[in-house]
Formats: sequence, structure tokens, C-alpha cells
Amino acid sequence: MNDPLDLASGRFLNESALRAHALRCSEKFRGNRFTRVGQDFLDEISADVEALVRNIRNQHPTQLHEPLEPDENTSCVTGALSAKVAVELNRLICRMIQEKVRRQPTCGKTLSRTR
Repeated sequence: MNDPLDLASGRFLNESALRAHALRCSEKFRGNRFTRVGQDFLDEISADVEALVRNIRNQHPTQLHEPLEPDENTSCVTGALSAKVAVELNRLICRMIQEKVRRQPTCGKTLSRTR
């Protein structure tokens, strides 16, 4: 599984949920200052999620031997663990959005790139 992660190549993130959460953050933390979410804001969130997954992958680098990939019919993860990981990943993504909304400069009505 050394292939690069590319969230733009498939539907891995729910953009409408990302937009809705960003606007909720705007309402709660910025006095409803922003009423729109730009595509560049969503692209930045996607890049941050890719970096997060890449960091998880890099926690156990290959030292002496190539990693032995699991059989395609074998999974070490149960459905219960997958559900818990999904909940935690969702919380992390929502926290990323919240911090981006809080750092957004106050100009215009559209949430856009923060870096």
C-alpha cells in the first residue's frame, strides 16, 4: 500500500458536510461573518487530510525489509474498530475546519485559503 493517497481522485470527503460544518463554525466563532465556502478552502482541507493519513503511514517506516502486505481476503480490522476510527477521523477533520475558520482573515463573505 505504498501508492500515493490522492483524495481528489475519488469521493473520500463529503464536501457538503465540510461546507456545513465550516458555516456552523463561522456562526459560532465568527459571528456568522462568512456565508459562503470557497473551493480553495475545501481543497486545503483535502490536502490537510491527505497529510494526516500520510503521517499515520510514516509512523512505521520500512527499516530493513519491505512490508508484507496483507492478503486481499484478510483484514486485521473489525467493523467495530473501523467505526471508531471513522468517528475519530471525523472529529479531527471537524477540528481542522474549526481552526481554519477561526484563523480566516475578516475580509469578504467567503471562506477561502488560509495559507
